[in-house]
Amino acid sequence: MVPPVETPVGKLGLSICYDLRFPELSIWNRKKGAQILSFPSAFTVNTGLAHWETLLRTRAIENQCYVVAAAQTGKHNEKRVSYGHAMVVDPWGAVVAQCSERVDMCFCEIDLGYVEEVRTLQPVYSHRRSDLYNVNVNEVDKEELDFNFATFPIDSKTIFYRSAHSFAFVNLKPVLDGHVLISPKRVVEKLTDLTDEETSDLFITAKKVQVMLEKVQNVHSSTVCVQDGEDSGRTVPHVHVHVLARRPSDFGGNTDDLYKNLADHDKNDKIKPRTPEEMAAEAKKYREAMRL
Repeated sequence: MVPPVETPVGKLGLSICYDLRFPELSIWNRKKGAQILSFPSAFTVNTGLAHWETLLRTRAIENQCYVVAAAQTGKHNEKRVSYGHAMVVDPWGAVVAQCSERVDMCFCEIDLGYVEEVRTLQPVYSHRRSDLYNVNVNEVDKEELDFNFATFPIDSKTIFYRSAHSFAFVNLKPVLDGHVLISPKRVVEKLTDLTDEETSDLFITAKKVQVMLEKVQNVHSSTVCVQDGEDSGRTVPHVHVHVLARRPSDFGGNTDDLYKNLADHDKNDKIKPRTPEEMAAEAKKYREAMRL
């Protein structure tokens, strides 16, 4: 996912051709600050006649953005003819510039003041029912920053994955070989205090981490759990998901012992804290595996 880019004429959301049929990407771009949406395209004559203008105007109206759509035109070979009709639509949904099917160019002025006027006149984005439906995107965050786990600083060298709202890191005192944690970046005590966007991001990230961990640890099972509150055995007041690679021999075959061990492992003097070097080496291995 590439966020909108700054241009001399406004903040531009980048999409192409077939993306036009899927409103979620345009909604995400608008939420990220886009004032203009672009769709360089090569629609066929049949789909162009039926859908091109309708879809472009729809994306403009629902997101209150200018839509700029360059379009290939003409006969490419015996089997392929492109529709053309490059077009610019304003935030109210009016076609303000258009080419014919010829090789041609059209021009229009982008008025960002008009974008704000339309959004003020009809503030549809503040009326969206995000409590009922939402566009959830698991964005990868590549900035190598430290984060806090409650009041404990987590060194970036021990973090192996970051999304828009979450970070995954290796454990200081793992219960099993292959025991990692995922937390929201925002320090929140209870799972129920997370926004829907943060909740979605946290568990999508947990699933990605689980897939990676099972491959690296060469196992076929995992435990994924949240201790939500002190009485559940949680010792750090910051929401976190435990992901543990599981084997038949864990705890002498007594699977239920996991939860007792999770509740006690931070206080258990028999489990020695790992060195920063050990944790960084494990995180590096997982970081590389997440990229595959």
